[in-house]
Amino acid sequence: MRVIAAASGTERALKFIPVELRQQLPEFSLATRLPIAEPVQAYRRFYGLNFESRFHDLKVYMGKTHVAGFDVVLQGFVPKSPRGCVFVVHGYYDHVGIYNHLIKALLRSRYAVIAFDLPGHGLSSGSRAAISSFRQYGPVFKRVQQLVRGHVPQPWHAVAQSTGGAVVTECLLQYSGLEERIPFSGVVFYAPLIRPVHWAVNKRLHTLISPFRDFVARKFSDNSNDPEFAAFIREKDPLQPRYLSSKWVGALKQWIPFAERHTPVDFPLLIIQGKSDQTVDWENNIPHFQRLFPGSDVVYMPNVRHHVVNELELYRRDVFARTIKYLDTFSTQAQLAIR
Repeated sequence: MRVIAAASGTERALKFIPVELRQQLPEFSLATRLPIAEPVQAYRRFYGLNFESRFHDLKVYMGKTHVAGFDVVLQGFVPKSPRGCVFVVHGYYDHVGIYNHLIKALLRSRYAVIAFDLPGHGLSSGSRAAISSFRQYGPVFKRVQQLVRGHVPQPWHAVAQSTGGAVVTECLLQYSGLEERIPFSGVVFYAPLIRPVHWAVNKRLHTLISPFRDFVARKFSDNSNDPEFAAFIREKDPLQPRYLSSKWVGALKQWIPFAERHTPVDFPLLIIQGKSDQTVDWENNIPHFQRLFPGSDVVYMPNVRHHVVNELELYRRDVFARTIKYLDTFSTQAQLAIR
């Protein structure tokens, strides 16, 4: 699969092949900075991740790590004198490239950002949009944290969209009953996943179809009020999977009862949920998250659809302002503690 990225202000096309790009990447490290190869620059231009011209003294990093049988691609964005670090965890079918709005908003508020493509997504290896078990996401996320420990400042936070919320939930629930401290101060979920809409029907269909088919054609939905984003995902994003993985649905089928029945963890979150979301069954899911994480603050936004990070700018601006205001409270607390 070839990606054609148009250079800004020119008609010249830059080409790169995702698999070859991943193979050429060095091991991810925040300890050393290597020259950015042209294929990486083309990728970053295409997705609007070339933030160096907007933020003075910004340091950017990109590399890979091998964990849980996958080559996972990571990116780091570290401004001068960061106030903390935010781990960005994307949703199903997504990848870091389409989270440029969120990353830019965090950098404007002087947060370092660490983001990575989940297995089977974006530039990371693995069968496209597939996973055998949601438990496989846990070691990947833990490895990402290990790679940056000692190189980015506390407090640490996580911001996760949809399936990313399930990934972070899996991480947080692992600390239930343990003396080990949760590494995050603030966690924000956008439209977090437990059950998707029409789950009862889709679960039965999966039981009938999965013995015969590994993938079914993906149906693109307008999960954002931004028509340009919807068109980009359908027609122009070369890293978008075109199929729904039966294996991934099977993994979700196993994970749902685990999440819905798990012992609560004393770790309140900020949850931002659009009431026009037709992707996740939020009326079922939000009460489960409130039980799992007692004291969580839930903000409902009437017109917002599922893909919160890529909503219309009017809605995004509100979402990001709420997110940063919430994260800033922990930075203030840390400064007061030092004094």
